[in-house]
Amino acid sequence: MSRDRAWFFLAMVTLAGSASLHALNYEVGGCKTGKSYVNFTTISAAVSGVPAGSTIQVCPGVYPEQVTISQPLTLKGITFNNSSRSVITINNPTGAPLAPNVTSIEAGPVYAQVLVQNVIPLGPVNIIGITVDGTGGGAGCPTLAGIFYASGTSGTVNEVATRHQLTPGCFLASGNGIWAENGAGPNQTITVENSSVHDFDSTGIQAISEQFPSTLTATIKGNFASNFVDVTVQHDRAQGIQNIGATSAITDNFITSGSGNTPSTANLFGVISYPDANDDEGNVITASGNTVADLYGYAITSQQFGDTAKSNKLSNVYAGLVVFVAVVESNTVMNTSQGYVFNASNPQCASEGTISGNVVNDSSLAFFGLPLVQIQKNQVDNDDVVQMSPQCP
Repeated sequence: MSRDRAWFFLAMVTLAGSASLHALNYEVGGCKTGKSYVNFTTISAAVSGVPAGSTIQVCPGVYPEQVTISQPLTLKGITFNNSSRSVITINNPTGAPLAPNVTSIEAGPVYAQVLVQNVIPLGPVNIIGITVDGTGGGAGCPTLAGIFYASGTSGTVNEVATRHQLTPGCFLASGNGIWAENGAGPNQTITVENSSVHDFDSTGIQAISEQFPSTLTATIKGNFASNFVDVTVQHDRAQGIQNIGATSAITDNFITSGSGNTPSTANLFGVISYPDANDDEGNVITASGNTVADLYGYAITSQQFGDTAKSNKLSNVYAGLVVFVAVVESNTVMNTSQGYVFNASNPQCASEGTISGNVVNDSSLAFFGLPLVQIQKNQVDNDDVVQMSPQCP
């Protein structure tokens, strides 16, 4: 055999070996076996032990560990023997206060149960069908997050459940479900969809960017956020979905609160949007098709100009829409104390915005801070007071 032919066959064998390595199935928990499977006993061992871009199947079961993902991959819970619950729980057998493992650009040190950071090579980290349970994580009053995408990371969170991210009795701490942020550097994208976040005492889902223009684009759609704790005991406020400085589409989510919040003191927000920490306005959100119900607080609140609120259904809340100048179209607000509250500090109030096709029914006060000419572009029924706007004739 010639030397060239020998090198050719050696190259083919090497390529075949490499291909077979990537063709293997990677599994955690032992429910899948066989020659085609590489088995891991922990999720942490799997996410550091597979080739970049792999899919890791996680068997139903309980995994008490803190997981850090630093390469592109897909972590996917699977169904086996009529069960489909793969649960990552707090790994803290001594009960000592939890040590932070990441520093947020917004909130300082954070203890993240699942942390995505420093991903090399660059690529998406996708988390699918996993439950993250924070029970017992509040000892020592940490800032707690179920899933945290740090600056410089992208990916999709789909069909995930986060629950019991709670810090009882800790006013300065907070429990958060799914948290994504990005600072300076390349633009990143995050999608959170079809997921359930419940029993938290700060924020269910949040996207944060401290840059202008925003370096984070977030899609938050089709999620269910519920059971905010009683913030009158725990914290000063809580919100289902929060956007700070990111450019986000917040669509088709369902948000409701727990029963422990009282009308006189609760400070709850269904969806809330802020400029970044430098008050840079223009990183706007679109909130459309959302349902916010049975929440004694503020259904959708925008604190920056240019946001869009369209085709949302808001009922049994204290205030439906609280907005600066924005596009507010085709929303329905029912059974509220205040239907629509616009930026009364603006001398022209909301006259610069597009406010039309909205419905308010069974409200104590239908519109505040809106000129009469714009109220006529909307429908009001069964309201005690239609208009109250001392700054707006």
